[in-house]
Amino acid sequence: MAWPVALVLLVSLWAGIVAAQDDPMPIFTRTAPVGPVIEARGAGAPVLDIGDCVEEAIAANDLLAAERIRMDELDGQMKQALSTGLPTLDLVGDWSRSRDPSFALDSTFGGDSGGLGPPDGAPEWFEEWLGGFGSFIPEAGAIPAQSFLRTSLNLNWEINPLKISGAVGAAKLGIQRQELAIQSVEHQTSESTVAAYFSIVKAAEKIQAVRAQLANQTELLNIMKMRYELGVATRLDTLQAAVTLANIRPQLLIAEANLRNEGARLNALMGRRPETPLSIQNFQPVESDPLVDAKALEMAQNRPDLMVTQTFTDILRKNRKAQISDNRPYLTLGGAYGYVGKTFDTMFDDGHDSWRASVALNIPLFDGMLTRGLVAETEGQIRRTETELTGQRRLVQVEVLELLANLRMAREVLSAVVLNLERSEEVLEESLLMLQMGKINYLDVLVSEANRAEAQSNVIDARYEVLAITASLKRALGWSPLLALTDIPGLVAEVN
Repeated sequence: MAWPVALVLLVSLWAGIVAAQDDPMPIFTRTAPVGPVIEARGAGAPVLDIGDCVEEAIAANDLLAAERIRMDELDGQMKQALSTGLPTLDLVGDWSRSRDPSFALDSTFGGDSGGLGPPDGAPEWFEEWLGGFGSFIPEAGAIPAQSFLRTSLNLNWEINPLKISGAVGAAKLGIQRQELAIQSVEHQTSESTVAAYFSIVKAAEKIQAVRAQLANQTELLNIMKMRYELGVATRLDTLQAAVTLANIRPQLLIAEANLRNEGARLNALMGRRPETPLSIQNFQPVESDPLVDAKALEMAQNRPDLMVTQTFTDILRKNRKAQISDNRPYLTLGGAYGYVGKTFDTMFDDGHDSWRASVALNIPLFDGMLTRGLVAETEGQIRRTETELTGQRRLVQVEVLELLANLRMAREVLSAVVLNLERSEEVLEESLLMLQMGKINYLDVLVSEANRAEAQSNVIDARYEVLAITASLKRALGWSPLLALTDIPGLVAEVN
């Protein structure tokens, strides 16, 4: 080797050693943080935090909108239920024209064909009183048609306390059930939005990792070119470095496309057009608090979707109570007050007013077994719903146990891959130093860089798994995924 070349190589190696003492990674770039803001689709959009995204998604969710509209229907059903305990009041106007020969045809009142003389069997005093007046009832054919105008205010009130209690109670439970259904859909929407939000963060970190890997490989290619010019590396080493660099560039394009796709998905969840510009905060709240399994299983039994089924069972019981009331005695109150006349101008004259009041005790005796059949049907629905609820509770227990196990595993995996990343970076640093000193070849460094890149990718994936599973666990326990684990009463184990 010529002296000038040897001198240049010696200076280069000495500079690498000095740089290695000052900087633990003298050449390759560590994965830089993504930054506080992630531009998922374009730039210039207002920065949203995770709470903003969930709020928009809940406001725009079509299923939630339908559930809220359903509340209007239930309000109407509540008014219908209340109507069973309230009276009805009607204003009735009636005009009629009729001919009624009933009295003329009845001999009791002196009628019966002739209309003359006292009725058969009448006492002597009646004959004397009647005297020569003859019959005061005309013949049937002589009775003219007459017109009458009537107006009255009619009141009807059925008093059945058992029926009223059942109907109103069922309506109230229906509203409570719908509120639980809305809450359940809100939690599911929040979970989907949180997962999409963290997917954007994951995609942004993947881009940053690939960019760092690209910068490192570019630097490595420059090193190999310099070593080749100095005669201490082969042309094959330089070609291998160039090929590796070329293979990384498509990965960056794929990662950038994935970020745009995740941004479009979150936009769609928030009710926006997918191509709308979107920027979010880089928020990754990794929670590592120990959890109490027994408390988690207990909480899951009261989560909204299970309570929806439980409340439906209670509604059926109220309906059964109302159905049974149809075979129980009940009171009916009735009343009417109005006027009657032959012409409009005489309808409201003195003495033309009329009124009626009534109280009736109704005792149902037999309705053709209709009520009995309805009650039997409702009781069957109650038993079926309770059986379904028991099965749902078992499935929920399985779901929660799986999430707890997966969360613990994900946390352990995250700790392991973080440690592995630190070690792989140390190995890469040593490999770079030894490459500069000529003790190893390019392939050894390439293996170290590949291991470090894989370790970085594993850390990103493991962190996302912890975040996503934590959100799913909160939803499975009946809480909002936005709530911290420490804010859920009794879930986090106390550490002595």
